[in-house]
Amino acid sequence: MRLQILRSLNKVPEATASELADRSPASYRTLRRHLEALEALGVVRSHPGTSDGESSGRPATRFSLSPDVRDSVRATFELSPRRRR
Repeated sequence: MRLQILRSLNKVPEATASELADRSPASYRTLRRHLEALEALGVVRSHPGTSDGESSGRPATRFSLSPDVRDSVRATFELSPRRRR
C-alpha cells in the first residue's frame, strides 16, 4: 500500500487522500493510515488545501512527496529494466 502511494505521488505534484483512494483498491481509512505513517517517517508531507470559495467546509489536506526524498523516489520508480542490471 505504501509503495502504491509513493508511485501515485510520484506521478503528480500533490493529491488529496480521496484522489489517492480513487486510484487504490484500499479503503479511504486504510489509505489515510498509511499516509499518516509515511508522513511521520518524513517521506510524505501534507499541507492544507485552499478553498475554492464555493464549497462548504474545510478544504482537503494535500499530500506530496517530501523534497528530501522526491529525487530518490522518482529515480527508483523510473528506472528502466535496462538500467537495473
